Amino acid sequence: DAVPRKAISMSVKQILKSKEIICSVPDERKAVAVKNSLEHPVSNLYPASILQLHPNCLMCLDKSSAALLKHKITV
Repeated sequence: DAVPRKAISMSVKQILKSKEIICSVPDERKAVAVKNSLEHPVSNLYPASILQLHPNCLMCLDKSSAALLKHKITV
């Protein structure tokens, strides 16, 4: 019952065509994915790392999802 019956799926290629990308990543469950996406070179091993190539991508992280990043950013 918790799984949506319908969803919209977009390819990475289509997502990268966007003028702006806002990526909201809350929760500690995403900390490893955030670290891999931002601290590794772009690779199919880390699918979200492709966002590094987009000229206008905003990553909105909370303290938990950013906890494993090497460089701490305070706002």
